[in-house]
Amino acid sequence: MSAITLRKALGVLAKSSSFSVTTVTHRQKDEFDQLKEQLFVKQEIETELQRYLDVAKPGEIIFLCGSSGDGKSEILTRCQSDPRYQRRFSFHLDATHSFAPRQSAIDALNDLFANHHQQSSPLLIGINTGMLANFAREGAECHQAIRSAIDSFLSAQQDASRPYRKENCSFFDFEHYPKFQFNENKNYSSFIKALLDNLTRDDDNNLFQFIFRRDESVNPDLKEVANFKLLCIPGVQNVLITQLFKARLIKDQFVTTRTLLDFLHHLLMGPGYLFDNLFTGAENDLIKKVSDFDPARLHTYELDQFVLRYELGLVDAELDDFLAALESLHIKFDRQCVKPGDATSLIRLFWLLQHESLGNDYHRRFSAFFNESLFERYSEIWHLHRNYTADPEQKRSLNRFYAFELIAGIQRYANRKAPELSMQKEEFFLGEFGGVKITAPVEVKPDWDAIRNKHTAHPTGFDVYLKVGQNPLPHIHIGLNLFELLDKLNNGYRPNKYDKNAIVLLDEIVELIAEQAKSSSEIKFYDGRQRVYRAKADDDMITISGMEG
Repeated sequence: MSAITLRKALGVLAKSSSFSVTTVTHRQKDEFDQLKEQLFVKQEIETELQRYLDVAKPGEIIFLCGSSGDGKSEILTRCQSDPRYQRRFSFHLDATHSFAPRQSAIDALNDLFANHHQQSSPLLIGINTGMLANFAREGAECHQAIRSAIDSFLSAQQDASRPYRKENCSFFDFEHYPKFQFNENKNYSSFIKALLDNLTRDDDNNLFQFIFRRDESVNPDLKEVANFKLLCIPGVQNVLITQLFKARLIKDQFVTTRTLLDFLHHLLMGPGYLFDNLFTGAENDLIKKVSDFDPARLHTYELDQFVLRYELGLVDAELDDFLAALESLHIKFDRQCVKPGDATSLIRLFWLLQHESLGNDYHRRFSAFFNESLFERYSEIWHLHRNYTADPEQKRSLNRFYAFELIAGIQRYANRKAPELSMQKEEFFLGEFGGVKITAPVEVKPDWDAIRNKHTAHPTGFDVYLKVGQNPLPHIHIGLNLFELLDKLNNGYRPNKYDKNAIVLLDEIVELIAEQAKSSSEIKFYDGRQRVYRAKADDDMITISGMEG
């Protein structure tokens, strides 16, 4: 172990490392294998798979499916080397591979299933979801029963019971075991937290810590030493996990084990300090998504003033004291020789340390600008939906969201072309013809029965249920993007082309409500000259009346 530097040790995290994919091997294990094993966190999907394998029957086919890099080969290699399963199961570790140079992966699966029958050992297959779909479409006719089972699995809802079972096929899907979860204690990923703990835990059995301490004592100025020390701080880990969860919710970025390890490798081994590496590095998928959350893009008066004062070299004794305290983390900023981007880097560092105390806590004077209040509000509403039992206090809290955030935001968007309606709480803009704006009264309200009886909370969002009058609308999925847009609308924001994904959803909601509004027995006409006319249908008569605008 003495010859391994921290740089080399952290190399096992990189996706380019030979350790990024686990295969069956008979070579002698070395220190790098020990380092990789140190990182191991048993996932829930592996626990449930092993529980299922213990009772699997002859003839069964068990698919472990997901996307590239999520850990299928890692799990199956462990199962294959486990004495409990070695002789009881047949294994096909990677269904993207074939058994011969001129054989396709589909042909390999056809052969595999052709040799499998009801008395065979259970068959355990690692397969990408895309390849699963390809086999359902292109597999041999003689395997129609298996292809049909795959089709059923692919069309099933994500909330289906785990594992999904059809005929003699069972499907364990990584999509059904999310790495993130809404948590009232703000612990949004127990998996990532455990992985970071294995990497940074300060005890004598942690090989990474052992190597880090030695490098720190010999060469504390190395960037990887400073970055590793920073990553050991719990508050820093929590901020990073929150950003990854936001990337999952806002950018629909699926986080696999391999991309996560490569992300950590970039944070630690990138060209700069961790807080800069987090927002620069186009070759890493997660960095590309997280970079949109760069706190340096915030332009409050206070932050802009800090940048200006720092770059002008104005006297700030408290900042000097804070920078001196930073040296305990091996992070150095030279105020006598200010480099372009130093102020930006410091804002990122203030943000990263927002939950931690350091020196005179100079960084905490900016914490109010870094809070995740919108994200935390989203999590709160998610929990209210998941736990809803019609308790009066729950109902009051949820009704505040429906009335003052959801319905108010929808109405503001629907009526954005009719400022005359800004004070009309239950009118809905239908269109404009010849300069006359047409509206209808609409009563939009929560569908409390559906909220109580339906499954409303999902890993990446929640469903809302509304009624127009007494007519229920189809459920509406509220992701963080749409939630954020509604919040902005309620604060006077006017949407633009960058909101297009959330706008599409909002347009669909407005169209659903407008269709109901068109059947109203009453409509109003705003002629643009402060005159309003009301048309009301009563049996076969239509009454027109004028009123002041």
